[in-house]
Formats: sequence, C-alpha cells, structure tokens
Amino acid sequence: MAGTALANFNDFMKVTGPRYLSSAEEVINEAVKNTYILGRFLKGKGMDVSIQGGKTINDSVMFDEASTYDHYKPNATFSWSNPQTITDLEINWRFSVDHMSWTDQEIELNVSEGLSRDAQKVAYKRLKRIKEMRLWTSFLNGMENDLWQQASGNASEMETSTGALPYSIPAFISEHDGTTGTTYVPWASDTTIMGVNPANESKWRNQVSRYDYDDPDDSDGDQDGLLDKFDEMFLKVKFTPPATKQEYFEKDNLNRQFICCSRDGINLYKRMLRDANDTLVNKQDPAYNMPQYSGIDLIYVATLDTATINGTTPSGTEAAGTPDGARYWWLNGNYMTPVYHARRYMEKHDPMRHPNQPFTTVQPVDCWWNLFCNSRQRQGIICPQA
Repeated sequence: MAGTALANFNDFMKVTGPRYLSSAEEVINEAVKNTYILGRFLKGKGMDVSIQGGKTINDSVMFDEASTYDHYKPNATFSWSNPQTITDLEINWRFSVDHMSWTDQEIELNVSEGLSRDAQKVAYKRLKRIKEMRLWTSFLNGMENDLWQQASGNASEMETSTGALPYSIPAFISEHDGTTGTTYVPWASDTTIMGVNPANESKWRNQVSRYDYDDPDDSDGDQDGLLDKFDEMFLKVKFTPPATKQEYFEKDNLNRQFICCSRDGINLYKRMLRDANDTLVNKQDPAYNMPQYSGIDLIYVATLDTATINGTTPSGTEAAGTPDGARYWWLNGNYMTPVYHARRYMEKHDPMRHPNQPFTTVQPVDCWWNLFCNSRQRQGIICPQA
C-alpha cells in the first residue's frame, strides 16, 4: 500500500473505536433529523428482544381460541378435541448497506510526514470523526426513512421474499378499512400482509378512526372532532387482561405506546387542548410542548411533514393528499419492533480498495434487519374523513 500515512490511517480505521473520539475536534451535525423513532421502539426493552439469528424472522399468533369451554353435570361423558389455533408469521431479512471512503490524497496531503506520532493521531481522530459522523448520519437517516416508506406500490419489495425493502409503518397501519371501497391492505397488487389476508382474518386489521378535519373542535356537535376520535382510538387499541393468568394476555406497558404525527398534527392537537382548556400540564412546565394523551406521548416526526400518505387516493402529502389533513399514528412497541440479526447489526467491515477507483479506500457497513409486527389490531391511525 502506497504511503506510510495511508497505511497507518487504514489500520487506525480498522482497529479503533468510539472511545478515541472523546477529545476529537467537534463538528456540528446539521444533517440530523428532529426525531428518531427506531430508538423509541426499543424503550424499556433489552437488546436481546430485538436482536435475533436464523434464516428468517418468525413468530406465532393465535387469532381464534377455537373455544372448547362448556358446562357439565355429574357423571357426564366428554368429547375432547385438540384445536389447532396457531398461525405462523414469517418474514425475510432485509439488507441495508452504507459506506465511508477516503482518497490517498486526503490522507497523504493532510497528514504531514514531519508530524510526530501523537500529532498524526490527532489528525487521524479528526478525519475519523468526520467520516464516521457522515456515515452514521446517512445510515440512520436512511433507516428512519425506511420506517415511513410509502407502502402503496411496494408490495413486491416488502411482502415478497425476493423484495429489497423492509416493512414500513404504513405497511402495517393502513387507512384502508374496507369501508371506502378499498381492501384492508395498503397495496393493490397483493392481498396479504406478512402472508396473512386481513380480509379473511378480522383480527389482522389495524384500527382506523376518522375525524372532521374541517371541524376538528366538533363545533357542530356530531362527535367527529379530533378529541372525540382520540377517545375512540384509545378504547380500540386498549386490551385489558383478566385478573388471573395475565401472562397469557396483554403486555400492559404504556411506555412502549406512542403517537406519531406531523407538525400540523401536533399543533392541531395542542390547539384542541387549549380550546378545551385542558393543557394536561402547567404552561410553565417544560413538558408543555410535549403533549400526551392518557399518558401516551405524542411525538413530532418531521418526515411526516412531506411523506406520501396512504389515503383513499394516495396522491400526495398530508397537505395535498386525498383526503388532506393531519394523521395520527398510534404505535404499540410491545407488538411492533425493528428486529436485527445478531451477527450483522451495524457491522463495520475492513477497509478495502475501491475496485474501479484504485486510489480510493472504502469501508462498508451493513445491517440485516426488518420491521416486525405480530399484532395489527393493537396499532391504529386517526385520519381525516374523505
């Protein structure tokens, strides 16, 4: 390899970790997003929950208990049965890749031969931080964009084993509820989500409530205002376990439930609270600008300001779609979560020469993952009426 400085830098990139960056020159990252939802899914969970191995990602769901409950009299005879009630869910891994690169000139011309080893290390640290900042910003921003990828038109990329895109939140939470001439899936070219057809299985449908975007404060009194629909959705997605055998029922952890919305959505909700004289917290409290509903956080997601919606006619953003207006995505992280492969979680590989650019060194990073949901009926969306 030409150049001692370049060889030293390649070795440095291969073996050093974040612990060397503490004293590196700070660079302001203006490419950052306002909010990263990937981390919110993991709130209150150990990484062992979301990091798995295996050829595919698998789980099992019971949609119907096929009740065998009965009553009997003394000395009665019984007819026993063995219902098969489990539906297996299986999805494929998706493979995301990014990289950082540097040229011979970047290293040789920026690290003088006359520098001491300590001075060279300082220069290496600064270059390393800049390269890694760009890489991880690009990688994590890309994964966040994947979470809100338009589902309509992407059935072959998300639903099939030969696709390349991971499932997105709009793939699992659709405005299509069978009442507007549409199916229960977000795409027209397929009828299943994770291999299950929600038209045949009612418990494999997400919840949908619709509010009057032109009259969100319900001034006409017909109970289709925004806060009315928040009350309605809360009851739809809440499943209270019985007093006994709770380990077989709902995972009642509100910390893993959250509501995502655009800037228009969060401002509209806060205005409704003010109009109802119910700000939930004191206006002097720093939490005032982070509203909640019944203990569930509302989170502003900047991507939703411009994301394409899955409306009756997916024709644009919230501001220009059909119907137009803010959406509120009710997510339950107990039953929807990103899953990462144990051996390929943000895996950084050794630097290598670019095959077509002999004076450029590339260091790739890849991640094997997918977004997994094993209960769609515990997810929901509040959207405008058509």
